[in-house]
Amino acid sequence: MEQETGAIILAGGKNSRMAGEDKAFLEVEDRPIILRIIGTLKPLVKEIIIVTNTPEKYDNFKVKLVRDESPGMGPLMGIYSGLKASSCEHNFITACDTPFLSAALIEYMIKIRDNYDLLAPRIEGKYHPLFALYGKNCLSVIRKALEEGRLNVRGIFPELNCRFISRQEAERFDKDLLSLTNINTRLELEKARGTKA
Repeated sequence: MEQETGAIILAGGKNSRMAGEDKAFLEVEDRPIILRIIGTLKPLVKEIIIVTNTPEKYDNFKVKLVRDESPGMGPLMGIYSGLKASSCEHNFITACDTPFLSAALIEYMIKIRDNYDLLAPRIEGKYHPLFALYGKNCLSVIRKALEEGRLNVRGIFPELNCRFISRQEAERFDKDLLSLTNINTRLELEKARGTKA
């Protein structure tokens, strides 16, 4: 399993709602979120890539560091840059502000990957493209979208062979769906600090 699957952590956001404070290094349960993510992913994948335009912050993390090919184009460019740099055919992609990733749910997604280009949860009609498995098949579709200025990640879904995971399916592995929690504001950070994963 791990031979074919990599992981990509997107750490290129502006952190504007956190007054510019880097969300990757906020602490939850006394550990920076980025280290929690790396710790969860390491046993599951062959390599970990962090896509960041400030690679010096991650120098001592023993992971592969990649810059956005064109900064300022949002998560879709981060996904594209990470996928292109990966040595793995399939990659689990997440943001750098997700403190409660479920290894069991990620493992399940890797197991049912089949020939899909993309696997992501869809909970009550809401897609979660930053807790998803992407195949390298997505690269040409993403490149076309970027060239056309279509930066919404969900916008590429109709052009791909996708498998969406329902709430019921996801809850078998992550009862409270904490994997889908991300930290955008101080309030969300305080709430996460009160959560037991």
